[in-house]
Amino acid sequence: MCGFIAILQSAPRVDITTARRALDCIAHRGPDAAAEWREGDVFLGHRRLSIIDLATGDQPMQSTDGRYVIVFNGEIYNFVELREVLTEAGATFRTCSDTEVILEGYRRWGSGVVTRLHGMFAFVIWDRVRSSAFVARDRLGIKPLCWAIHRGALIVSSTLEPFSTLAIFGQVDLIAVRDLMTFNYIPAPRTILDSVHKLEPGSCFEWCFGADKPTIERYWSPPVVDTTATAPDERELEALLDHAVERQMISDVPIGAFLSGGIDSSLLVALMARHSGRPVRTFSVAFAEGNLDESPIAECVARRFGTDHTVLHAEALSPDALLELLGRLDEPLCDPAFMPTHALSELTRCHVKVALSGDGGDEVFGGYPKYLLGEDKRRPLPLSSLLHRALRAVSWRPRRMASVYWRVLSSQDRIRFAWARYGNFPVFSKDLRQLLARAYQEAAEVEAYFEPWERRAQRYGQRFDTEVLMRADLETYLSENCLVKTDRASMLASLEVRVPYLDETVLDRILPLPVQAKIHGGQLKALLMPLARRLLPREVWDRPKQGFGGPLDTWLAGAWRPAVARALDWGESNLALFDYCYLRRLHAINISQGGIRQELWNPFVLLAWAMTHSFKI
Repeated sequence: MCGFIAILQSAPRVDITTARRALDCIAHRGPDAAAEWREGDVFLGHRRLSIIDLATGDQPMQSTDGRYVIVFNGEIYNFVELREVLTEAGATFRTCSDTEVILEGYRRWGSGVVTRLHGMFAFVIWDRVRSSAFVARDRLGIKPLCWAIHRGALIVSSTLEPFSTLAIFGQVDLIAVRDLMTFNYIPAPRTILDSVHKLEPGSCFEWCFGADKPTIERYWSPPVVDTTATAPDERELEALLDHAVERQMISDVPIGAFLSGGIDSSLLVALMARHSGRPVRTFSVAFAEGNLDESPIAECVARRFGTDHTVLHAEALSPDALLELLGRLDEPLCDPAFMPTHALSELTRCHVKVALSGDGGDEVFGGYPKYLLGEDKRRPLPLSSLLHRALRAVSWRPRRMASVYWRVLSSQDRIRFAWARYGNFPVFSKDLRQLLARAYQEAAEVEAYFEPWERRAQRYGQRFDTEVLMRADLETYLSENCLVKTDRASMLASLEVRVPYLDETVLDRILPLPVQAKIHGGQLKALLMPLARRLLPREVWDRPKQGFGGPLDTWLAGAWRPAVARALDWGESNLALFDYCYLRRLHAINISQGGIRQELWNPFVLLAWAMTHSFKI
């Protein structure tokens, strides 16, 4: 796991001193080693977190013939098998690293190498002969990758931080702000900076000197439903997951697991215990406030499988620590689970260098109750249009109106309402027009708030049924929220996190199945439940689903109240983006009555991030 930057230029558009400073800003992604490769004005820099081939796996790495140079972030789980194939074809290797396998694979197969790689990855390969680059990101975007063109130069980095350090990309993208408020995250290809782009998951591109922009191609998309596919039985599924876990445990450094007490992480621990010669190191978070504490269930799982278990008793960060942590993000992310995930990562990093996580289990196997909305066939009621007009006519939405509004929505509008934190809903706490200052509403394209999600969903069908919901979430909520949260939170602690539920062998077998195999008779995760009932304590699977996070409204009204006030004060003086009377009213309601969560948290996160980075509009 690493961080990198590639500055590919035929003339010195970015000086080397600035390039090195940009590389240093991602030292947390690779604290074990730093190195660079230069030729003319081309610069490839790398920060390494050493996991596999500790002695000879340093980067940037050149191919055996010297033609290609790579910087790479991630892990390739089938690199041993690919190495054998390449060796039989005549390739020679100087290292035992997966990095060199990618290089030699590119020499033999060109861009087709990405279809053979199993793992999480983002990389740049520079061709010294053709003065061209090949850039790729893994299927579901487990590892991030950003790029931009600046005066004819291509700049690529593993995250957005270096672009801010370069000080040539400073303009905020207002549509990205809208997306952040709407979804909690900024969907690819946008970033918070209007001239910097994320490479979408499952994509790659080639670029050479003189090209205006790269030619981007999708090499993988979630497969369409195969109605003839048969679901794996319990034993086949167990073997499938067991194989994914076993190969993702390969490491030359200590490895452990996040253990939340849910089905996904608990199953991983059960399977890890089979392949470890010593007790598995497991880690969980206990919350003192609210009813969100799953640590007793995690401890029950730990006892069942004899793990070496450590619990972090989490408390709300201090206001200063919260502002500092949000400011360290490469771009704002509004999933409140980021904070406990970071705390868990810091705890875990004190003991191991790699951890397995249950991310992806809900999206692949159908674990979210919101997916049941796709089977709702209701039509809009006649009253709904009247209620829309009535609510539009008042300047302030009555409290509790959301529950009334929900009852009159059509099934398609219910999905929009459930998926969006903010939108064009004429109802308290969900209306972008109340949040954004009038001057920016047109530029932010408020009416098109759902377009980024809907555009992806329409690849799989015109109606939001459960099949479409689950596949769209793979490319949106999973890739741009859950995986971003885990990557940023863990890498700030210099911890590598792996996700076996997103192993290619699992995806290839499970994704083509019709939704009836995954959600049956209202039973979520119908495929996993028999396995869970056989392997796990009853306390894990015989209870309602619970998310990972703390009591957000309590913290905003209590421990974090000074941070919210400071951010609002700064915003009023420096960022005329929001209606601050509206935000202060939300804050006051939450202090007196509670119940205000994302509608206050999302703008606060953006303000905290902008305050740290001194961004203005």
